[in-house]
Amino acid sequence: MANVENLTGTKFQEWTLTEIIGRGADGIVYAAENNAISVAIKLFFPECLESNGIANARERLELQLSLIGQKHHPNLVEIYGGGEDSSLGTIFLIMELVPGKSLDKIIGNIPPPLIKRLAHQLSSAARFLETLELVHRDIKPANIIISDDHQTLTLLDLGIIYQLPDEDDQGRLSGAEFVATLRYSPPEFVWRTEEGNFDDAWRAVTFYQIGATLHDMIMGVPIFSGHDRPRACLYDSVRDRTPIVESKEVDGWLIQTIQACLLKDWRQRLQLISWDSFTEPASATETQQQESRIRLRQLRNEEIRNATEKQGPKVPELTREQRLWHLNNTLILEIRTYLIETPIFPKCRVLEESISQKEYITNLHFECDASKDFHEEVVFSITLSVDSIMEEATKLSFKTILKGQTIASLWTEMFTVESAFLACQRSFLNAVESMVVS
Repeated sequence: MANVENLTGTKFQEWTLTEIIGRGADGIVYAAENNAISVAIKLFFPECLESNGIANARERLELQLSLIGQKHHPNLVEIYGGGEDSSLGTIFLIMELVPGKSLDKIIGNIPPPLIKRLAHQLSSAARFLETLELVHRDIKPANIIISDDHQTLTLLDLGIIYQLPDEDDQGRLSGAEFVATLRYSPPEFVWRTEEGNFDDAWRAVTFYQIGATLHDMIMGVPIFSGHDRPRACLYDSVRDRTPIVESKEVDGWLIQTIQACLLKDWRQRLQLISWDSFTEPASATETQQQESRIRLRQLRNEEIRNATEKQGPKVPELTREQRLWHLNNTLILEIRTYLIETPIFPKCRVLEESISQKEYITNLHFECDASKDFHEEVVFSITLSVDSIMEEATKLSFKTILKGQTIASLWTEMFTVESAFLACQRSFLNAVESMVVS
């Protein structure tokens, strides 16, 4: 299987790949040149195409290519071409090379007076996609470029773009799996609880993601910061926590729009906002604005009360098997995130197996990567099980074979997600350090 990560300086099609400008879970983006023409080229990881299904990737590529020849929107990255490359065994996309910086790198540096301009541009790009019966599904700061003068915004990464369903299609709105970014997605999208098959429901998802992105511009930190570790806390925050959005330097109407975007109930979002809400109001009377402010406060206060009630004693106690299941799922999510974000590890495949309701095994297959001193595929196994003697305790084992030697650790404790993660993290680092010798 070809490695698409070390191609800087090489030729791809008629383009010379000059530098890496982006990297995501499913692919890598290069700046490229040909006869003084500059573009960005995304190469998808072949192993991701294999694991996620090449048919789905082809379908999403076709949706992106359908934008070629359409009237171009100034705040949406322009698609030039794409296809499949047999020599690398991958799918590629050629698009506009947008100058500027990724919004997630500068969220605390946007001049407040310019935020309403950028808000209008972002909503306009998303609205343009809707006119083509498309939904972005992953609007977030990391998928947005801001020009160096902070005047212009460009929405990128149409990798999980979605075609709005036909009226006769009665299937679930967004499929069986969540494919976007947890932090910037609304509860109904994360937990697959949409009802019906209405374009408006998709618009509500888009409004929420726009609101979450604008929250970061105004507050200067990612939404739910401080309430996102371990990862299970982030799930709870998306479902229950009402984000604070406030600033004396940003117009009140925009603050109100963002707060409405972030309401947990998608129907309430749509009752209070429309596409026109992202433009400074010109015709609404003071009475209408006041009524909207009052209703929004009522809804936000209701959310806060509901979240407080959920934290009370009314929540039924989980069984021992349910607690182990939750610990295992959340721990593996934490480990996945850590391995992706930490550059000392090569890419890996994660295979999870449920032995019983009281035992789970996860095998992490790290690919061979000589640049990181992984000279052969390495498999790490993590097992979680209920202790046979003290049922409230959990047995956690960590095992791998390096250079013919077995490295194993075993703990029996009343584990939390955090303590289990720290034990696994230490074991990963100790094992890798033994491989990487000077």
